[in-house]
Amino acid sequence: MKTYRILTIALLLLTLASCNNDKRQVLQAAQGYLDATGNYRIDEAYQYASKETRETTLPYITNIILPATDSAFLANNVPASIEIDSLLINSDTAWVAYTKTTPIKTLSNIICLIKEDNRWVVDVPLAIPSSIQMAPNGATQVTYGSDSNTTTMLPLSKANQ
Repeated sequence: MKTYRILTIALLLLTLASCNNDKRQVLQAAQGYLDATGNYRIDEAYQYASKETRETTLPYITNIILPATDSAFLANNVPASIEIDSLLINSDTAWVAYTKTTPIKTLSNIICLIKEDNRWVVDVPLAIPSSIQMAPNGATQVTYGSDSNTTTMLPLSKANQ
């Protein structure tokens, strides 16, 4: 009986230690990623990002978004401070609610993290279209992956009619 109690207590302590370790790793990954991206240090964000995020989202920010953004806006939008508001861990997925404050604005959002190679990483993959077609009526059809996942966007002049 005494052995059973000791074993139960040991398992409980091990479980609690594991949960605390996951919580610490989730917070560290989220804070690192959000601080790096929020302050436009995209190269630093790679170490906190999932494989898919490293292959899609971060190159998109580096090669498309940042070059197209006014440099004065970027300079006025730092430093960014990140405050973690709450987190939820469910097995191999976690969600972190945060508030980002810059000299220009404050915004709140949620970011997803996954366990990848036994490490918590931020997972914000970018859906890259497999095809984009313009219809004669001016509508744009964007397909992601298979044909069953197609979005049709009407031009503003047609959408407001």
